Parts: sequence; structure tokens; C-alpha cells
Amino acid sequence: MPKGKKTKGKKVVPAPAIVTGGQKVVNPLFEKRPKNFGIEQDIQPKRDLIYFIKWPRYIMLQRQRAIL
Repeated sequence: MPKGKKTKGKKVVPAPAIVTGGQKVVNPLFEKRPKNFGIEQDIQPKRDLIYFIKWPRYIMLQRQRAIL
């Protein structure tokens, strides 16, 4: 039984499609502006300051007891 013909040669890759410059519609109500954390500018985000606090001794002891 004869098998199907095999094609030989390199396959030609088609040229990439050229994308036209379609601009997105920007809503002026929701304009993205970078925050400026300089002096008297935007308020900096809150940080977790738990490890920088000098805790009372009884709290340190009860935490150590809970861990042990």
C-alpha cells in the first residue's frame, strides 16, 4: 500500500501582522498619578512598628511563656 506523499523543504513563516496604533480611551476621573512622599506632600503609608516598641516586662514574659 502506498503511503501519502511527504513534502520536503523549509516551511515559510508568515510575516507578523502589523498592529495599528489603537489608543485606549482614558477616563479623566481615574487618572493615575504617582505619589510624592516629600515634605508636606502625600502621607506615607502606615508601618508595622510592633518590634520597635519597648514593651513592658510582664508582656515580654507572658509572650516567652506562651512560646515555651
